[in-house]
Amino acid sequence: MSHEIARHSRIPQLRHPKESQSQQIPQTRSLLLAWQVRNKHCLVIGAGDVALSRIEHLIRAQAKVTVVTGDSKIHPEITKLNHQGKLFSLIARNYHSNDLTLYENISISKDIDLITKEDYEKISHSVYNETFAIVCCCIDDYELSTKIYYQSKLLRLPVNIADKPNLCDFYFGSMINQDNLQIMISTNGKSPRLSRLIKDNIAKELQDVDFNQAIENLGLIRSRLREKVLENDDLVSIDARMTWIKTLTDFFSLKQWAELKLIPESSAPPYDNQFQYVDNIIAYFPSYPPEDYDEFVKAVIR
Repeated sequence: MSHEIARHSRIPQLRHPKESQSQQIPQTRSLLLAWQVRNKHCLVIGAGDVALSRIEHLIRAQAKVTVVTGDSKIHPEITKLNHQGKLFSLIARNYHSNDLTLYENISISKDIDLITKEDYEKISHSVYNETFAIVCCCIDDYELSTKIYYQSKLLRLPVNIADKPNLCDFYFGSMINQDNLQIMISTNGKSPRLSRLIKDNIAKELQDVDFNQAIENLGLIRSRLREKVLENDDLVSIDARMTWIKTLTDFFSLKQWAELKLIPESSAPPYDNQFQYVDNIIAYFPSYPPEDYDEFVKAVIR
């Protein structure tokens, strides 16, 4: 009996759900998105190390970056990027509140019910040429940073205030960029250094596989399937295509998808045979090609 009591005494007692929840530390979570800023204006205030990091992220995403800084010590790499024509504008003066609307020069009805098709082009022009997609503030002045945050909010502009997690609509996590493959690691502003360490560990695991080739292959199959199979843009055809491509993707490992060369080496202008191998795969739809990798290669690469 004493042995039985001792054995059961080591079993942890289960807490009542309400008690457990009340003692948990609230978790901060973000909605991680692939935010499209290509060809859109983005504003960076400041020109130090943090600003450089933000600028590099934005340039990689093909944004039109405007930098405003009154700091006499502009990071040399930022100056270099400007000389290379990679910045849309470098404004060497102190921040002005009207910088947030620097390029705006259009009047559109604010009553969204009154928007017509004729307004679409104006709105699109505004999105890409006049309105800042995001604002990044990277200065040491806490009071001014706070003011810039609230000014941005008044104008409904997404803003990131460096080193002030509570004044951020979004965070810049640690990024792995391998052409088509992008992986973001975020600690929701709690430990940027840890994000970097995790990123480095993941990057080491990925270095032996050409993920970009795997993505190119599957992306080509997906887009070609849409072009050749889709007759009516209805839910039935969309669901069928999505189920088919997901099932096909799961047939093989990432390494196997990366090893496939789905564009014939002989493909040259006029590229008549460019999609030959891909079309061999799609020809099986709505059935599937061989699930055995070697048989699949023999059936497709011909």
